[in-house]
Amino acid sequence: MKVLIVGSGGFLGGWVKKLLLEENKHEVIEIKGKRDLDITDIEILNKFFLKHNPQVVINCAAFVGGISYGYKFPAKMLYENSKMTLNLYKVSNENKVSMLVNPISNCAYPGHLNTYREDNFFDGPPHDSVYNYGMSKRMCVDLGTSFFKEYNFSSANIILSNMYGPRDHFDVERSHALGALVKKISDAKTNNENSVEIWGTGNPIREWLYVQDGANALLKSINLGSGHHFFNVGVKKGISIIDLANIIKTQVGWKGEFSFNIEKPDGVLEKKVDGTKGSLILGWEPEFELEYGIEKTINWYKETHGR
Repeated sequence: MKVLIVGSGGFLGGWVKKLLLEENKHEVIEIKGKRDLDITDIEILNKFFLKHNPQVVINCAAFVGGISYGYKFPAKMLYENSKMTLNLYKVSNENKVSMLVNPISNCAYPGHLNTYREDNFFDGPPHDSVYNYGMSKRMCVDLGTSFFKEYNFSSANIILSNMYGPRDHFDVERSHALGALVKKISDAKTNNENSVEIWGTGNPIREWLYVQDGANALLKSINLGSGHHFFNVGVKKGISIIDLANIIKTQVGWKGEFSFNIEKPDGVLEKKVDGTKGSLILGWEPEFELEYGIEKTINWYKETHGR
């Protein structure tokens, strides 16, 4: 098939591209990012589809960052991400795409929940710290349902745990907690610093999905049959931020201490994803253990950042 990766210049999209090229089963076309082609402009996007005729679209495009980024750009988070999704559904349907695959952050789930199950997806608003981004991604599910009912257009909306791994963002403001901690602790060792600041209390529990597992889940979804497919992919267990920091500290070999900036928000106190339904649908489960993934992430950061 001819597979279009939207956002192939990003973290997840880059891994999807890498794995697709390694498989060597499909013709791969790409939109790397906004500088390559602005998918919020529907006329430009439609011309691209008319020229290239993709059969499958994997949409990894997003305007995204950490908690501080969401507070800083609330309108942009909601508007740009919503516009991208709306345009891709309309243009993909009109150009006879057989499957549109959308990865969705688990922050789209209601903020009061600790364990995320598909049946509870609409049981309340996303947490305030991620509200606008979460709402833009939540819309994917309603679009998937409505486009299949009205147009018989098939899509898969897949909720993923927080992802990490080589090629991640390591900018402190844009990265998730794991990437930010890898940077801070690795830099502290290099610079002989005795203290690393952790934002918040260190108590929030998060679940972490190695990016290669996330990319594999998307690739497996392109072969799903007709319909709207909505399911989670997760590792079914979480870890506190401080315990995560200590694993990174041990692997880096840093001997310093952590301080806690409690003026920074914790966000949701606990987030775990129930991936039971996704495992049944895909006949597959995530493969990579957290310690393995952290080691790969640290090594990549050191190699690419000269540390």
